[in-house]
Amino acid sequence: MQQAILLHNPGAGDEDHLKSDLVKSIEAAGYGCVYFSVKKEDTWKQQLDQADFAVVAGGDGTVRRVVKELVKRNALDKKLPIALLPMGTANNLCKTLGIDRDHDSEHLIENWGKATLQRFDVGIIKNADTTDFFLEGAGYGVFPKLIKKMESIDISHVETAKDELQLALEVLHDIILSAKATNYRIKADNNIYEGKSLLLEVMNIQSIGPNLILSPSAETDDGLFDVVIVDEAQREEFAQYIKELITDAEATFSWKTFKAKELTIECDSKHMHVDDELVLPLKNPLLLEVRDNVLEFLA
Repeated sequence: MQQAILLHNPGAGDEDHLKSDLVKSIEAAGYGCVYFSVKKEDTWKQQLDQADFAVVAGGDGTVRRVVKELVKRNALDKKLPIALLPMGTANNLCKTLGIDRDHDSEHLIENWGKATLQRFDVGIIKNADTTDFFLEGAGYGVFPKLIKKMESIDISHVETAKDELQLALEVLHDIILSAKATNYRIKADNNIYEGKSLLLEVMNIQSIGPNLILSPSAETDDGLFDVVIVDEAQREEFAQYIKELITDAEATFSWKTFKAKELTIECDSKHMHVDDELVLPLKNPLLLEVRDNVLEFLA
């Protein structure tokens, strides 16, 4: 019998009920299961070697918290496949892996036996002061501003994840209209890219933020980043594109994009994000590189 370690980020009031339901569903599917709340304790970190695979029940931020521990493990530790149960707002990682949040957890768990293992590269960020990693994307400009703005907005009236994503797009639209474009310079594969950008994103998957697809051709295991740039000259077109997405209209946008395995970035932006975390601007220049096949997800 395969042993699962269930790592759950419970919302207010749902821990006991959902914990019981998830454990029962996993055991009913033929797996052993031990439960940990990643919100309350860190003892799960010492139990990883006892499991055959990890189950992360939460949003993209919870996945990042778990992966942060997994990437620290050395080559002698066994690689733990990760199964995702989407319980966040955007669930961009689940969308990338084809995991439909409209299915309930019981249905997803029942289908683990039919799942394939999807290799997943990880992005590494380095400068003279620090080293970090990302799963989804890292960048400058309007998305860090959106993260900061959403932290200050009262969303208690928002009833569904879809409504929250819609609100985020509306806030993003307003940010695009007023955001200051900043200078950037990128060196990648002996090419130089420079200009003034509203958005500069180094993507590891197709979408970030409110399910905004920036790099539809991105793959999780190709060993390459998709670098996406929106220049100052595209401000009005970009704002109109977001406006059309808000109204569910058919919308297209001409992203300026290229692929690279390694790049160096210098940017004057005062805002930066790594996945869904707002961070202080890291000291220039930044080196970003792909680490191949670091993770495996059930897809």
